[in-house]
Amino acid sequence: MLQRAGHRLKVITYGQSVDQLAGYDLIRVRGIKHFYDKDGRLSLTRSLFRNLGAFAYYATGRRELRRQLAEFSPDVAIVNFEPLVPRIARSLGVPIVSFDNQHALLHFPLQVPKGWERSAWITKTAIGLVVQRAEHYVIMALTPEVTGDPQVHVVPPVVQDEVRRVAPSAGSHVLVYLKRPDARFLDILRQSGEQYVIYGYNRATIDGNLTFRETGDRVHAELGACKAVMGTTGMSLTSEALWLKKPFFGVPLKNEFEQMWNATLIRQSNFGDFSEEPTKEAVDHFFRHLDEYRRSLEEYRFDADAAVTKLLEVIERRREGKELAARDIRARHLGAG
Repeated sequence: MLQRAGHRLKVITYGQSVDQLAGYDLIRVRGIKHFYDKDGRLSLTRSLFRNLGAFAYYATGRRELRRQLAEFSPDVAIVNFEPLVPRIARSLGVPIVSFDNQHALLHFPLQVPKGWERSAWITKTAIGLVVQRAEHYVIMALTPEVTGDPQVHVVPPVVQDEVRRVAPSAGSHVLVYLKRPDARFLDILRQSGEQYVIYGYNRATIDGNLTFRETGDRVHAELGACKAVMGTTGMSLTSEALWLKKPFFGVPLKNEFEQMWNATLIRQSNFGDFSEEPTKEAVDHFFRHLDEYRRSLEEYRFDADAAVTKLLEVIERRREGKELAARDIRARHLGAG
């Protein structure tokens, strides 16, 4: 959509996105990864030490990346929750538009569940450090919010074209996606009378009522044909499930407050339920209320192009010279405060 609007792009990315975006003018960088302990809980210590190589790359590769960006001479940097590019863009005097869902945790009023105070503080502090001093924040959210800040624009999630082309139907299987192995949860599913198609283990085997799939193109078709979705509560999976009107049972990753917040929104909107430590009773309760969740989802609509439309609006104002001159101000969003 950016290219169709006449913009020339330089894409900076890492990981599996390198192959997915190979058709664009692309620069590959190193990214930060999350690492977990044996209980599936996000480990800050392990993540810190396992990312030392990425931090070293930021120090040594910054000059070359800055040279390439200076040569490209961008008018605006659109940053999707990545720490290196905003700092280089700022050094070049290039305005920054932050485009992600994580900044909702800084700009929206939050009710932090008991026991999640430390995780919430760490998450909000990290978000504030990743993208400081953006001229605009375009924030994807599952539910509309009003912030009163003219620099903050709340938009619905983006949904991939592959998902939009799916004609949803109510099949007999439940699609499960687990970012981390969860043997206890699988044991609970084995006790259920449902049939489950499971992604995340990247193997093709059948174990009773559990059918494991390798990651591939058929996931979107099976997502469209399932009766419900269960899994971790990142923005991509939850927004795709809600777009296709699928009741959702969330299993938020431990110590990841963003996932806990998404799971809470799903429950509050009556689109499904969640449990940090799923039990058979919780799973049975979810299936007993599928019709109720479906009725709520039937009334749920969002424009999956609204985010890019807002980005184009913000960029066009830059082109017209009305605003978006890079500012030299103190970071406003550091830390939980």
